[in-house]
Amino acid sequence: MSENQQSAVQSNAQDNAQDTAKKHMPKWAIALIVVVVVAVIAVAGVFGFRAYSDAQYNNAVAACATASEEVRNATNDYNNLVNGDASEAASLTEKDVKDSSTLDALNKELSAELPEYEGCLADDTKGYQAATDKLNEQTDWYKSHTASLQKAVDAVNASKK
Repeated sequence: MSENQQSAVQSNAQDNAQDTAKKHMPKWAIALIVVVVVAVIAVAGVFGFRAYSDAQYNNAVAACATASEEVRNATNDYNNLVNGDASEAASLTEKDVKDSSTLDALNKELSAELPEYEGCLADDTKGYQAATDKLNEQTDWYKSHTASLQKAVDAVNASKK
């Protein structure tokens, strides 16, 4: 075989291979594959988003439960002080203390309006996050008022005759 004949045979073989490849993969099959791949990606995206949303929701519920427990503990500390040492100090009269202004300060602390507990009542992630923020504010209120009430009680006790 001459070189021309060999190159003609190779050229024919390459053309046949390309024709065979084209016959095995029609255009509609390529389009179908693209549609299937896009659908799989879309479904994976939806499931991924749902998993992320569920995780966010569960985290918000857990954070709200933790904040609720912290409010309960802070409320108990405040109530123990009110019903214990503050109650005893408030039972003193002006005759029992050197400085009556300490009694006035104590009574002012005892008359503070308590925040209304709302709990973790929500339907969605944003609702639980808002409830958590509110509960954290209530915890801060109880802690600061427990400290200021303790100072007032200490002042009355220091002023006893």
